[in-house]
Amino acid sequence: MALYIVRSKNDQSLGLSLGTRSIARPARESQIKQISDLRSNETPHREVADAVLDYNGTPVFGGAAQTPVTGLQFVEMPEEDGERMRRERPDLLVLRDQPIGLIEPARPVAAIGADEKLTAKDRWHLTMVGLPMRRKKTAMTGEGVTVAVLDTGIDEDHREIEGRISAAYQFDIATRQTRQLPKSIDTHGHGTHVAGLICGKSVGVAPGARVMNGILIPNGQGTLANFVMALEWAALQPEVQIVNISAGIRGWVDGMQSVLGDLLLVGVLPVVAIGNEGRNQTRSPGNYSQVVSVGAIDRNRRVSAFSSGGTMVTSDRQQYAVPDVVAPGEGVFSCVMGGGYEAWNGTSMATPIVSGLAALLIERYPNLTVADLQEELILSCDTLGLPSDRQGNGLVQARHQAR
Repeated sequence: MALYIVRSKNDQSLGLSLGTRSIARPARESQIKQISDLRSNETPHREVADAVLDYNGTPVFGGAAQTPVTGLQFVEMPEEDGERMRRERPDLLVLRDQPIGLIEPARPVAAIGADEKLTAKDRWHLTMVGLPMRRKKTAMTGEGVTVAVLDTGIDEDHREIEGRISAAYQFDIATRQTRQLPKSIDTHGHGTHVAGLICGKSVGVAPGARVMNGILIPNGQGTLANFVMALEWAALQPEVQIVNISAGIRGWVDGMQSVLGDLLLVGVLPVVAIGNEGRNQTRSPGNYSQVVSVGAIDRNRRVSAFSSGGTMVTSDRQQYAVPDVVAPGEGVFSCVMGGGYEAWNGTSMATPIVSGLAALLIERYPNLTVADLQEELILSCDTLGLPSDRQGNGLVQARHQAR
């Protein structure tokens, strides 16, 4: 038996405009209800349930009651029946579950003990995106904004992020549970470094923001099914406005784009690392047009050799370059599990910097639509004079357009 993820491609939500999908919490609550009502009344949803039975499948999880935003069904069925369903039912998305891994950074490049203090030079990533100048003009910190970090977990006891972690959850398709943890923990160390760059007191871009810990890849490894569960969970949290993801599957995984699109439809912006495999390589979901994909630069404003991209992506008869933007991701200091600070290399380090800048934008313009938020990030960029498949739109900045 194998686990499959099944969904109808005849999705009524595709007719909804991103130009009307707000990130404001009251609007998010109504958008969640709107999508949930659509799912529960969709004829295609009922057709999926019938098809599962036709192909000897056993529903494990999902449907209108358990996955009201994505409408996905998790189904156990013999592999030959699952593959037959994929061939014979082009109206259905049929994905076999597979591993999804952490976009592993190089670490540590340098380390600072728990009792030592970071210098301004150590916080070069903040200067590179223009934060010191911005903070002289406004006191924005990301207050009132919540970012869901789907990662390895977060060590809530580190002084850098103490008091900033609002809750912690773990996802397990085997037990069909999304479980809230009594304490926010990190199973690996990566998520703590990421969280620090979002909401850390000294290294964070948005020190006033809150972070919600979603343990997607315990010890650096997860599955596609767990990933979908985590996205559904994030979409249903009305306080969450940004999802930060540093995990992916190498190459192009067709079919999951619509699931990331569902986040946009309920007012959540996915910010995703493009990968650390270098030129002519990308990872899904970082190569989807439904996310803000992020590459890395060094302190000399050069795109890091490990930063993925350098290729055009073709999807739904559209061709586009990834990443969308770049941010500091080489030799970036942040907090580490157990105390102290380390400088790591990776697009995983660049991604939370972009999430932090998005949080500042939301604080400044709380009624933005998700389309506006994406556009503001793009418009803020400084070009590095490189091809778009390396720099995207350029180096993202803490520069807010007039409205």
